Amino acid sequence: MEQGMETIIKTFHQHAGKEGDPDTLSKKEFKQLVNKDMPNSFKKEKKDEKAMNRMMEDLDRNEDGAVDFDEFLTLLVKVLIKDHKEIHKNESSRDYGNGRSPGPSLGEGDHRDCPNK
Repeated sequence: MEQGMETIIKTFHQHAGKEGDPDTLSKKEFKQLVNKDMPNSFKKEKKDEKAMNRMMEDLDRNEDGAVDFDEFLTLLVKVLIKDHKEIHKNESSRDYGNGRSPGPSLGEGDHRDCPNK
């Protein structure tokens, strides 16, 4: 898991460092990150310029025209929640919801949205 988190941080900074402030994503950098490193998460939005702009505006809470790392995390959380729900829809009860954990536990959490809980 830690290696995955490091990859997320490196990916953000790889794109943020292309132009302007190295700690924020410009509109162009944001689009490049989504298109290159999250292609399966935003298939529809990638093809729709207005949807991509709205997505960035929604993330830009401080309205500075850029997405900082904290704002970017909001996007990752949404993607993880969506993917988590999809896993429950697509996976058999053999792997999920049968009391066995597919990985290390992070402690007791709130699984009200999990259909198998």
